[in-house]
Order: sequence, then structure tokens, then C-alpha cells
Amino acid sequence: MNSNGTEDLRVQKTITAIYQAFEELILTTDYEKITVAELARRARINKKTFHVMAGSLLR
Repeated sequence: MNSNGTEDLRVQKTITAIYQAFEELILTTDYEKITVAELARRARINKKTFHVMAGSLLR
């Protein structure tokens, strides 16, 4: 999976949803208390999808 903007539109939307969910959570929750489950729920994705995407999010 590329992280240079040439990904499939579905991948781009998923990554955007994860970032937006994290931004929402960080405003209301201590960083240490944010869970993958809550982040995935807010991004409206499966936890497994988050773990698949996590590698490209950290680059």
C-alpha cells in the first residue's frame, strides 16, 4: 500500500476517517486512554482494518 496519495479512493477515505476520529478523540480523551476499539468505532471501520492500515499511518 502506498502512502503517497496514489492509493485506492477507499483507502484514502479510510485513512482520512482514522485521522479525523483521532483528532476528535484527542480533544476529549487523554492520549494514554485512547483505544483502538474506540478509534475504530468513531472512524466507522473494523478494528482489523485499523491494524492493516496502521503501518501506512505511521510513515
